[in-house]
Amino acid sequence: MRLYIITAIVAALLLIVTISYRFDLWNTKDLPYDDEQVGLDDQIVINFSHVVAENTPKGLAVNKFAELVKEKSDGEIIVQTYPNGILYNDENELAALQKGDIQMIAPTISKITEALPTWQVLDLPFIFENDEQVYDILHGDLSDSLLQELDSINVHGLTFWHNGFKQMASNTTPLLEVDQFKDLKIRIMPSDILKEQFLLLKAKPILKTFNDLYIAIQNNEIIAQENTLSNLYSKGYYSMQPNITLSNHGILAYSVMMNADFWESLTDDQQKIIQDSLDEMQRWQHDQAVALNAENYQQLTADENVQFYIISEQQRKHWMEALQPIYSSYEKISNKDFLTQLRKEIQDHNN
Repeated sequence: MRLYIITAIVAALLLIVTISYRFDLWNTKDLPYDDEQVGLDDQIVINFSHVVAENTPKGLAVNKFAELVKEKSDGEIIVQTYPNGILYNDENELAALQKGDIQMIAPTISKITEALPTWQVLDLPFIFENDEQVYDILHGDLSDSLLQELDSINVHGLTFWHNGFKQMASNTTPLLEVDQFKDLKIRIMPSDILKEQFLLLKAKPILKTFNDLYIAIQNNEIIAQENTLSNLYSKGYYSMQPNITLSNHGILAYSVMMNADFWESLTDDQQKIIQDSLDEMQRWQHDQAVALNAENYQQLTADENVQFYIISEQQRKHWMEALQPIYSSYEKISNKDFLTQLRKEIQDHNN
């Protein structure tokens, strides 16, 4: 009996030692594991949040960027995309980026103007005449200067993307004459210039996030808005605001940006992969935006409930006369001569 007890104790001690050894081996850094696991541990994940649908110029561009980065990095860098504001809306995504809760966003230029008022130069009405002018400006010297200003708010600017020209959509009357804007509740983005634009037209500008806009229209809080055809179509706004004026009075553009600390944590080669991917798709993104707006126009014209209106040259002249003070307002809030630079770059393009 005594021998049995001793044997049992020894067996138990050996079992404890074996388990302890295997536990230590499992925890050791020298434990071998397969190459696939090594690759997962070495992967860099970039969380890219945006607020629009995937079948829009920005949504398509984000997905294209993710594909290029994965391809160029051989899977070392993965861009996880989060569309339709499922992570953050256009009101809080910049703060989330600055805190490092996400790594990339591509907000409209207007959303940056609270932090950087000089960016409102791209919100000014009737500056651009066509899409090719827009392409040159969004990828020229002025755009470089604007992107550099992001350094002051812990953000690294990468590039600009085009969405298209803004049109006016209303659920009551077509907006052709200046006096038709009087007392109209119009949705705006957070830009003093956009607010003044509609105040000069005697309207009532109301700030609403992109995600809240649909319900606001349903509740008659918003009667009209300015937006691109691709946004009006993809979000279904046209079903509630079917009177669309093709005014081309301004542009909607996005700034692609990354948390500055995260950018600095990347190696030179990794930074090059990200920038090269964006450079490679610049022309593709622009052309895709132009083509998609044209396609959405055709789809909307096929809807018998949608009515399109085109402002005449005389009506455009009246709009521009009413909005003339806005350019002086911008020059007062900007300590840099970006408006002069913008006009010069457009003139150079035309020449």
